[in-house]
Amino acid sequence: MKDRIRGRKLQRIRDEWFSLHPLCVKCVEKGIYRAATQLDHIVALTNGGLDFDEDGGKNRQGLCDDCHDEKTRQDLGHTPRVRIGLDGFPVED
Repeated sequence: MKDRIRGRKLQRIRDEWFSLHPLCVKCVEKGIYRAATQLDHIVALTNGGLDFDEDGGKNRQGLCDDCHDEKTRQDLGHTPRVRIGLDGFPVED
């Protein structure tokens, strides 16, 4: 298995990506405009996805921290986190 991209090379890729795609793609789908802070593999490496230098940019997307955390839980097969509203009841998205 090939080593993951790290260090300066990853920072250059991130900087270039976020300069062209500054918004979280999952939030935009919901009509929310939030800055992307995480460069995410659409198909996680643990699930057979290609790394950023192997795919020509097809397996990457920008996500905010919340969307990235949720996607990571899904990628690993964890149950979704239930959000609780101020009234003490679960909040549905």
